[in-house]
Amino acid sequence: MECFTLSGNAYFDSLAQPVLLAADGVIQYQNKAMEELERSCGLGAALGQPPPEALAALEPESVTRLELAGVSYQVRTQATEAGVLYTFQEVREDGLGKYEAIRLCGQMRSSLGETLVALQQLFDGMVETEQLKLEGRFNPLLKQYSRILRMVFSTELLVQSEEDLKSGWNPTSLSLSSLVNRLQTELGPLTRQFACEVEGNLVVWADERLLRQALLNLVLNGLQAGGQVEMKLRRAGEQALIVVTTVGGKPMEPQAFSRLGGGEQAADSFRPGGLHFGMELCWKIFRLHNGTLAVTNGEAGVQVTGRIPLLRTGEQPTARSAPNRLDYDGGIPDVLVELSDYLPEEWYSVSEFLD
Repeated sequence: MECFTLSGNAYFDSLAQPVLLAADGVIQYQNKAMEELERSCGLGAALGQPPPEALAALEPESVTRLELAGVSYQVRTQATEAGVLYTFQEVREDGLGKYEAIRLCGQMRSSLGETLVALQQLFDGMVETEQLKLEGRFNPLLKQYSRILRMVFSTELLVQSEEDLKSGWNPTSLSLSSLVNRLQTELGPLTRQFACEVEGNLVVWADERLLRQALLNLVLNGLQAGGQVEMKLRRAGEQALIVVTTVGGKPMEPQAFSRLGGGEQAADSFRPGGLHFGMELCWKIFRLHNGTLAVTNGEAGVQVTGRIPLLRTGEQPTARSAPNRLDYDGGIPDVLVELSDYLPEEWYSVSEFLD
């Protein structure tokens, strides 16, 4: 590939997307689009000043999402000879309206419930010898049932704004250390490719169901990439630091990584092996908990770094009274639902769900 050199700031000065450069711990350059963004949102990115914490915490070759003045931006970092280059790109949402999507998901839940009832009746109508003979035929059906259920869960979260989710979420004082330890216990029998290190007594203000869904998605992404998935939880100042690393796995393809979080993943929609919006869901859940999530792509694999504010001693935020919410999962554990794109059919035993 041939290369060329740009002189000065001519290229970045005229870009419509905000760009800034940091070196030696201070901001050395920002283009006009970045200056306008700074004036509108007060990010704290001024020339000659250290980068704001939200940017300084990012490793080179990372991508994350930030909400600035009510607008969502994909932020990418790139290591250059002059320093670390940060580029911002506004993420626009379009397509099916959220209320239509939520209504569609409700109809799918109803159909899934009827499907499981029909499978139950079919299984119960067999004599015992037929059940034993055909039990393996039901496993792929139950796995696909779990996959569709996961699609419904994820779609409902993705189409709602964060304000919509906050109106119905159920946060409590949650031991993040205990949650991660439970995940290790639950995942242990399912795969040997997952291990975690947990610092004790890390308590956050969180909706446990949503946070479990985000952590399971991060684990799933690592398992699908191959290699060993390691989750480490520790204290980092006033925050809980969650690092999920895929050791020995495959790095993301550059094109896929460049689209990550940018809302331009339609090209991968029909590629088998996943839903391809798991990271989008994780970003939303972490932001909902006043946290951040960043993805770093390296030769050894992908590393995801999440941060959630710790609950200070004696602090007890006011809980919202969540409306009654019907969550139908057919009795299938959420671990089997969230990992249904990875686990073999043997784990979806008919004797576990239909007996």
